[in-house]
Amino acid sequence: MRFQLSHTHAYPGCRVTIAEEKVGDENLVEFSDGVIVPCRHRRDGSLIVLTIAAYRTSRGTEIGEKSWILLPDAARGGWKIKARAPD
Repeated sequence: MRFQLSHTHAYPGCRVTIAEEKVGDENLVEFSDGVIVPCRHRRDGSLIVLTIAAYRTSRGTEIGEKSWILLPDAARGGWKIKARAPD
């Protein structure tokens, strides 16, 4: 799957689009600054838990691996990050 985030990093409220829903091994996140990072995901009922590998933004900020809870965004379509998932 390929997830596209509307910002350079993930945070609660960030909009997420699933650009490709392929069945296979490759899972990627693309941030608004063009940085592409490997990720893992799992579905849990109507939500998705998305784990994004550690990466560096295009401006050089180091971001550690984190997991996020995504919920469907009924108002705008697509998905939205609700909260950080517990470790």
